[in-house]
Amino acid sequence: MRQVSAFIAIAFAAIFLLSFNVAAEEPEYENPDLQLKFNFKGEGDMISPQTKLPGEVETTKTVTAQSENWVVIESGRETVVVGTWTSEAVGFDLSVAINSFDIWWESMESDSNDDCIWTIEIQQNDQQLTEVESDCTHGGGEVAKGEHSLSTNIDLVAGDTFGIKLSLTSWEDVKIYYDNVTYDTGLNVVGGHVLFFGGAWVGSEVNVEFAEAWPVNWDTNLDGGFVMVMGADGYMADNSKAEVSEGSEYTITLPNGSADITSTIITWTEVTGVGIKLMMDYTTFDHMAGNSSANGTAKPALVTLTLEKAVGILGDDGGLLGLPGFEIAIAIPAIAFVARKFRN
Repeated sequence: MRQVSAFIAIAFAAIFLLSFNVAAEEPEYENPDLQLKFNFKGEGDMISPQTKLPGEVETTKTVTAQSENWVVIESGRETVVVGTWTSEAVGFDLSVAINSFDIWWESMESDSNDDCIWTIEIQQNDQQLTEVESDCTHGGGEVAKGEHSLSTNIDLVAGDTFGIKLSLTSWEDVKIYYDNVTYDTGLNVVGGHVLFFGGAWVGSEVNVEFAEAWPVNWDTNLDGGFVMVMGADGYMADNSKAEVSEGSEYTITLPNGSADITSTIITWTEVTGVGIKLMMDYTTFDHMAGNSSANGTAKPALVTLTLEKAVGILGDDGGLLGLPGFEIAIAIPAIAFVARKFRN
């Protein structure tokens, strides 16, 4: 009995020391480059990584062409401002690369409006950084996506915004489609948007802790299946048994100073599967994309955490001193990132 009591005392002393060390040191985290779509939003003229739920309707906007009309011909096309969409203020310093712009649109008059021109102006704090003119890429006979390459790098400090002012030069009226899972009009932006502090699988609970430069609504993302706990043999944890909560406050060191941030934690309960992976994205993905039967055309999750179940020293399934490990894999076109880390 005394041996058991002494063992428990040592265990709690170890817990105290571990807690003290973690509190005294800057937290460990992974900060991989992720490519996020900053979607045009229908309300507030914003761009955001937040994606509507599948089934929610898109927003449309008709752009009326302007030109000089004569009896027989039209001449003198004029450039028309479509609109300006701006991000929320960034939560901490980071550098981003805006690699491309996608826009879904159709012509209101013909299927041969392929000589129209988009003028894409990238802004920082409402000031112009770059301006690019790009052909419309298709004739507009039906709703289709136009893809436009960009190469704008921006160094942002906490509180900065970035955005896009879009203009159109066209003989014909066009309609643009946006703010929808399918019609994902917006900017493709690569950067260290997310800080991952860890993932854990203890007993029948799984959790992930992270912080975002541009926070989104993870209750919405759970409803949409944009983040899932998956296991062997097609196992899926029930997202209705997941809870989003505020995590810890951290001070992290950045290249030009430091930042105070508050993390987000998502916790799933009643997890019964084996071979657990946590798949996380900001939009829809193929939940079975990692299956060996996949043919390579499926869209994988942006981030996959492969979790190792914790084993407690007190003999139960989990235990306070279990040290769960995880492997993080990032799925990004043309970017490969795999890092292994054990959280203390």
